[in-house]
Amino acid sequence: MKKLYTAIVLVIVFFTGLNAQERRGGSPEMFEKIKAEKISFFTSKLDLKPAEAQAFWPIYNEFEKKRFEIKQQIHEFERLPEEEFAKLSDSEIEKLTNNYIGSFEKDALLLKEYNKQFLKILPKKKVLMMYRTENEFRSHLIREYRRGQKKE
Repeated sequence: MKKLYTAIVLVIVFFTGLNAQERRGGSPEMFEKIKAEKISFFTSKLDLKPAEAQAFWPIYNEFEKKRFEIKQQIHEFERLPEEEFAKLSDSEIEKLTNNYIGSFEKDALLLKEYNKQFLKILPKKKVLMMYRTENEFRSHLIREYRRGQKKE
């Protein structure tokens, strides 16, 4: 059973690592390390059984990929240089603001859609814990980043 669990985790790490490389264009090793750490963090915090992990990770990775695309749209708006803002017409401004707000609506709909899927494959308590674990993992990464900055 442990061999099956290990094999599943390795396959997930491999595919999510490739996915991260395609999406973010950063250091492949860094993103692979973060993904592996996230899988370990979630599996531990949620106490995922092998069958639960096998059902959970493909859906979660799909959810995360779609959510990343939405977040990219938000960040593109937020990174628009000041000089670009000055050049925008009223109609372009209206379109940009509508797209910006629309991205948050898409994110909320995506959460709602995938929440239903998570509830089908995991116990309700683990789904609730998953959302908390996402925030805990984000905080964990920030702490690790800051710790690394202090060493330099």
